[in-house]
Amino acid sequence: MVDILPFNGLFYNQERITDISNTISPPYDVISPELKDKLKKSNTYNIVNLILPDEENNKDKYTIAKDTLENWLKNDILKQDREECFYILEEGFIDENKQKSILGLVGLTKIEPYNKGTILRHEKTLLKPKQDRLSLLKNCRTNFGLIYTLYNDASKDIYNILEKELRRKPFVNIIAGYNSSLKFKLWKINNKKTIDNIIKLMKEKTLLIADGHHRYETSRIFKEEVHGKDKSKDCIPEDYILTLYISSNQKNISIHPTHRIIKFKNHPGLKKILEKINDSFYIESLNTPSCNLIKKKMLNSKLKNKKSFCFYFNKKDVYFLTLKSNIKDLYPETINLDLEYENLDVNILHKLLLDKLLAEYDIKNIQFIHSIEKVFKIINSKQFDIGIILNAPDVGDLKNLSTKGKIMPQKSTYFYPKPCTGLVMYKFDN
Repeated sequence: MVDILPFNGLFYNQERITDISNTISPPYDVISPELKDKLKKSNTYNIVNLILPDEENNKDKYTIAKDTLENWLKNDILKQDREECFYILEEGFIDENKQKSILGLVGLTKIEPYNKGTILRHEKTLLKPKQDRLSLLKNCRTNFGLIYTLYNDASKDIYNILEKELRRKPFVNIIAGYNSSLKFKLWKINNKKTIDNIIKLMKEKTLLIADGHHRYETSRIFKEEVHGKDKSKDCIPEDYILTLYISSNQKNISIHPTHRIIKFKNHPGLKKILEKINDSFYIESLNTPSCNLIKKKMLNSKLKNKKSFCFYFNKKDVYFLTLKSNIKDLYPETINLDLEYENLDVNILHKLLLDKLLAEYDIKNIQFIHSIEKVFKIINSKQFDIGIILNAPDVGDLKNLSTKGKIMPQKSTYFYPKPCTGLVMYKFDN
């Protein structure tokens, strides 16, 4: 059972800032140092000052974020809604050269442990990002960004409610200053009967976290800490987290692949690397291929249910790898093997490629890239030694595996587009 609530949203005050397009940002974990600098210059009040604060005047960055937030509230830069609402978010974007959009509901979700089975995860998390987000949360007591969740609405019961509300004019309608291909619209749902109906319908759902695992787990830790200090209250603001609910039945939900780039401490050389993977993969040499050619080959392989990867060493040394065996044949003696899980591209990549390289050679750094063009650019600049291009999983795969409690390696998915940060926020207390 999923418990959700309406809330008094925290917004940029459009009477003080008439154009809020340059106050929002992408989620904190995809903001590069270059983009952070650009965002700060775009508007004095850009949300990046709160989600990625800098140390100043011998104050730690989390205290700086708290002081900045208090200043913005005091000066009406940020203002809370007078009434409790759900909010409808429509995000327009361009994908595969086509204009698309997704529609979602924004509300508060009661934080629950994963073992209850109502809120599911699909990726592993790291300790360091959680410690960072926890320090920010403790100081600011505010969710600046949304966690992105998926739920099944095959009957369109909730979608039909949202669609009716779209007949009214949105109270926010902007193009993102950081990416002109992204458009955001917001509507309010403040009718009590409609709100109660949505709450009732959502109780029957299960939520899959698509993006925001670190923020969800951080909020769960904070909730437990607060309850540990004061056990007198059954329900507190910290019990809830700001959430975007997206129906998984929408056709425009898109998962982009997350490619890998690798830097060795001592580069073993092209020949030795290919020797290590020759037993498991057919290896095809590609002569100066374009990004489009590789995209087509990767897609064709996926459509044929084959498992393929592309190794990019430089402009002349590019290799297309295809798994020789069925995944079942690779583990013939394993009992109760979850073939669906083992058959994920990212798991094959780690077990048959990366683990072999890690066992033999020291890897200095692995980074995650979302476009083939960028992989080419970085490898050609010789900052990294190898680029590994792979296909993305499907939404259906994630739902099936998450229900079974299977967790994928970190950075296995990249739902596109990510919801922006700073459009609607949740402050724990007035």
